[in-house]
Amino acid sequence: MRHSNRNAGYLLRANLKQNLKFSLIWLVILIMMIASGAGKLEAAFAGGASGSKEIVKMLRAPGMAAMFGAMPKVDTYNTAIVFAGVMVVFMIILQALWVMPLMIRNTRGQEESGLLEMVRARNVGRTAAITAASLELLIDSAIMGILYFVSLAAVNMGGTDLYGDFLFSLGMVIANLLFGAIALLFAQLTNNTRTANMLSYMVLTAAYLVRLVTDIQHQNLTWLSPIGWFEKANFYTDNNLWALGLALLVSILLAASATMIARNRDLGAGIIAERTGRAKAAGWLRSIPALLWRTERGLFAGWLIGAVVFGGVMGSVLGGVGDILKTNPLYRKILDVGQINAANQTMVLSFLGMYLGIFVALAVTAGVQVAFRLKRDDNLGYSSVIHAEKPTRTTISVSYYCFGLLAGVFVLSAGLLALFFTGNTVLSHPLPLKYLGRLFAASVPAVISFIALGIALVGLWPRLSSLFWLYMGAGLIVQIFRGLFDLPKHAGNFTPFGWIANVPVENVDHTWLIVMVVSAIVLFILGIAGYRRQDLSL
Repeated sequence: MRHSNRNAGYLLRANLKQNLKFSLIWLVILIMMIASGAGKLEAAFAGGASGSKEIVKMLRAPGMAAMFGAMPKVDTYNTAIVFAGVMVVFMIILQALWVMPLMIRNTRGQEESGLLEMVRARNVGRTAAITAASLELLIDSAIMGILYFVSLAAVNMGGTDLYGDFLFSLGMVIANLLFGAIALLFAQLTNNTRTANMLSYMVLTAAYLVRLVTDIQHQNLTWLSPIGWFEKANFYTDNNLWALGLALLVSILLAASATMIARNRDLGAGIIAERTGRAKAAGWLRSIPALLWRTERGLFAGWLIGAVVFGGVMGSVLGGVGDILKTNPLYRKILDVGQINAANQTMVLSFLGMYLGIFVALAVTAGVQVAFRLKRDDNLGYSSVIHAEKPTRTTISVSYYCFGLLAGVFVLSAGLLALFFTGNTVLSHPLPLKYLGRLFAASVPAVISFIALGIALVGLWPRLSSLFWLYMGAGLIVQIFRGLFDLPKHAGNFTPFGWIANVPVENVDHTWLIVMVVSAIVLFILGIAGYRRQDLSL
């Protein structure tokens, strides 16, 4: 074992230096979410019992439970209990989006680029890379946990103590280790970063969907989801250590399995065998769009299926959202039946508006991943083969960019159609089709403008393209938590998420619609012009 890990410390120092900016940005985002969430909820509960009861009632609604997780069943709620109920699921997803690509990049990514082959030619052990990645995961997670604990202790929420803050921080550290270990395992099972990332995100999505369904209907089955393990820890109430122990044990087993595979496999190989292709490529693959379709069709199909499943699941909870007012005796006394139905419809539309931001983010992620392939293929040298043939830089860039735009629009369409029509099957008063039209009229330009921004970054400043995820993530977070944390009405207007915030209750503002369309066209042109001036090695 020691022989296999020789010079792992050298690789660890190199990884920490290389990933410093990336990890610092994520740490700042995560700490801001924890501190602001705790502070805003503490202020809301300090405002009086009526305000706190309304928050709890809202969070226990099926639509909110689907997004954030089921609130624990206790007699009296305080700030700490509500904080854990709201933040656990959301923070775990954010943390997974940080550590999963980081672990794959530090292992399979280094093999794919040829860097690890040069390093292994020196006195470096077979498992040194995965050991270094695991140690970096542990160090980053420990720093994150300490900062979480300090932030929570400084806010000093009602109903908490140092032990509760420590346990919450420890749970988030173990969640980091769990999903980081999942990514490490897939990095050893597959022979390319694309498949490893896709499988890792599929596990994360499946864990979220299983938690979503079981939290609404069968909370005893939430144990089937890894995310549900941390919900069952019941921070600030039961403080269930068994749930955290289970997650830690699984993390250790996954990391050990990944290490064993790394010790026994060949460099560049994977356990999951790829399907053997044809000895001679088909003639229709001679064009750039056809080649992109052939290489990206698996990713595209995965996003489409995921959007349909997610849309169907989210739509299935809309029936419970619409019945909230009917079960409230006060509303039944004040409003007649027609008014209650109208109020129910408004509430359903408000939840659709909240879900719309998530579907836009999913579609943008799918499209930008394709657009960013252009930069990645250049870095790996794949584009050199294409540039050696007849296609011009404009043809190549337009092919990647248009495929990304189409992928985003198709994923958005599949998700929204599944959401709307599944929701109508469970609603006692189905929504008219005009609201589906409003959803598309607002979200399609938003998706295109987001993707066009990513395209412009790839063309003009490819080294800064990772900042796109920070911009989109910040906009989505502000939009989702704007009402809960009592943020200003126009706080989210720095991204298209804020421009479509009132849809489908209202039509999208024509001014913002023009801004999105014009900006998308301008950014698309800038992306093409920028790529024409780039060097292949940039």
